[in-house]
Amino acid sequence: MKKCVLSVDIGTTSLKAGLITAEGEVVFVYTENYSAPENRFVAESWIWALKSAVDKIKDQFDSLIKIVAIAISGNGPTVVATNGMTIRWNESGNFAYKGKSLFMPKLIFFQTMMNEAFDESDLIFSGPEFLIFNLTGNAATILPEERYLETYWTNEELEEYSIDSSKLPPFVPLGTNFGNLSKNAMEFFNLDEVPVFGIGPDFIAALIGTKTIEKGRLCDRCGSSEGINFCVDKEIYAPNIRTLPSLKEGLWNLSVLIPNSGSLPEDVRLEKVKEGVDSLRELAISNNVDFPKEMTVSGGQIFDKDLLKKKEELLGLKLIVCECEHAELLGNATVAWSKLNGTL
Repeated sequence: MKKCVLSVDIGTTSLKAGLITAEGEVVFVYTENYSAPENRFVAESWIWALKSAVDKIKDQFDSLIKIVAIAISGNGPTVVATNGMTIRWNESGNFAYKGKSLFMPKLIFFQTMMNEAFDESDLIFSGPEFLIFNLTGNAATILPEERYLETYWTNEELEEYSIDSSKLPPFVPLGTNFGNLSKNAMEFFNLDEVPVFGIGPDFIAALIGTKTIEKGRLCDRCGSSEGINFCVDKEIYAPNIRTLPSLKEGLWNLSVLIPNSGSLPEDVRLEKVKEGVDSLRELAISNNVDFPKEMTVSGGQIFDKDLLKKKEELLGLKLIVCECEHAELLGNATVAWSKLNGTL
């Protein structure tokens, strides 16, 4: 019987779940689409999607695997109220916010446009913690690294915009053990009493899964949108480049985002990827940073060998295909196993 972490990532339109061993073997991957991803209460669908995934796992692997933990990440910056009302990562309204927070525009939008619902909610979660709360009964906000505080919220900003700070669960580090499944969750999902680890934003989980948290690593996250990420040891800012802290002190992540790239014609998408890689390469050269000769690729594109060959020739980079199309699942499992084995 193989021991596995049940790795879960909450996407915009679907939930991904995978069974991953301590050795990194991906035993099973399953995707469950939400019936109405545009629904204002789509977060409630996360629970049922996970239920469907677990049922599928039980049907196929019940006597072959043992789930020893659950690790959860999710799209961000998404905001969810206790009752499941959801403000998605890609909506915020037109408010005059000029700070660095990725979450404050969502909170302002929620409080302004749905004031009654905001006031009635006991807690406001930053995305995946809503599912974790429903599994364990424990509430917290996962902060990927201390330098990420200004991209979430500070007490000063909450006070400035009259947002009740008591509604926002306290910060905890990435990889926090939120406790074991509650009795109700165990019965509902037909699972044993296992710990639930909170990984936080899917972006962070994917960087862990592709090992783009080490200096000089480069990855391309391909999906409905696309992100090219480069880990460096200098805090560099430039137009059209998103600069965020990496998970390790002294390291930073430079990224180029290509929204809705999955809907673009192949040649247009490839050209935009080239533009993104070229901009990062030029930025590296101008700042005396070595640019890598290879790039890890994750997402559905890993199965399209012809496309990967075209991309490799166009970019002049050797492409390393991720072990699993959903790098987030690998990242979640990596953190959970490190916690279970006491190495993190």
